[in-house]
Amino acid sequence: MVEPVLTRQRVDPDRVDDLREWTAEVRERPDEHVETLRNEGVYTETAFLERIDGEPYLTYYMETESVQAVFEAFENSEFDIDAEHEAVMREVLESPENVVDAEVLYHQSSPDRSADVTD
Repeated sequence: MVEPVLTRQRVDPDRVDDLREWTAEVRERPDEHVETLRNEGVYTETAFLERIDGEPYLTYYMETESVQAVFEAFENSEFDIDAEHEAVMREVLESPENVVDAEVLYHQSSPDRSADVTD
């Protein structure tokens, strides 16, 4: 069964532009990004920049079979893009701590959904 995952981490306000630059680079490297998603067992990954009470937060939505497998695969990854992602996150996040506590009330996907993503 697919597990939806929502995470939120506080971004250093002085590093928002660095985060935007990194996410732009990720969009320019779709083949590598898809390869890491497959390695991690992630079906969908979406990153959002949110402002809550004027403060920036990085929010991720993922769909996966196993959250634990995702984190294990990322920790053991040999992909350059994963190492770069980890380095950027260490720089731009105030803390790696997840600050969202969301209960999944329901999750449903249309079997007709497209894999196309809009920038």
